[in-house]
Amino acid sequence: MIFARFHHIYTHRFESAYADETTLMQAKREWALSLSGISPQWIEHALERCKKEHAWPPTIAEFLKLAQPAPESIGLPSVSEAYQEACHKSNAPVEHQWSQVCVQLAARNTGYFLLRSEPERISRPLFEKAYLALVNRLLAGETLEMPISVALPEPDFSAERELVQTLVSHGLNEPDAQNIAYYMEKPTGSDVRKRYRERASVMLEGKNIEFELPE
Repeated sequence: MIFARFHHIYTHRFESAYADETTLMQAKREWALSLSGISPQWIEHALERCKKEHAWPPTIAEFLKLAQPAPESIGLPSVSEAYQEACHKSNAPVEHQWSQVCVQLAARNTGYFLLRSEPERISRPLFEKAYLALVNRLLAGETLEMPISVALPEPDFSAERELVQTLVSHGLNEPDAQNIAYYMEKPTGSDVRKRYRERASVMLEGKNIEFELPE
């Protein structure tokens, strides 16, 4: 079907590219393999673009680009508009109202920091790739949603506060007691907690206080 359309669109320019039957059959096979999975709707879309944008028959690579639907054709911001929005809102993504979930997801997948810090020649191709991949997922019927951020539980410092009060009752002033009890903020059983606890024990000895610090 594509080659028949090319024949009518490009006439002798198309015929000259496939002078013999063997070349024509091999070309049809390569085109069929390359276009498998692309819907007839977007092949037709690409053929219409061929008429306007290509004076000569396109290569397979050129045709595949034409078959990539422009985001604005399905009601989304263009790549340029989406990129500008992503750069503008990447400084505080949670605080902004985004035009489309697709744009925010593309910005997140590209990296908010990258969009803020890298020049356009680096950040734009990465964003465009992420954005068009999401556009294709929408075209495939997928629903896109931003993941819900799960708030982490507030850290429990009750054991540390209790130790501070115990150390104060043993004669330490509160700043020194807090400095010694700081090791309890480190993960239980970790090497870093063990090192800080050993340092805290040395500090207690320096204050001439005999007290066994909890693990």
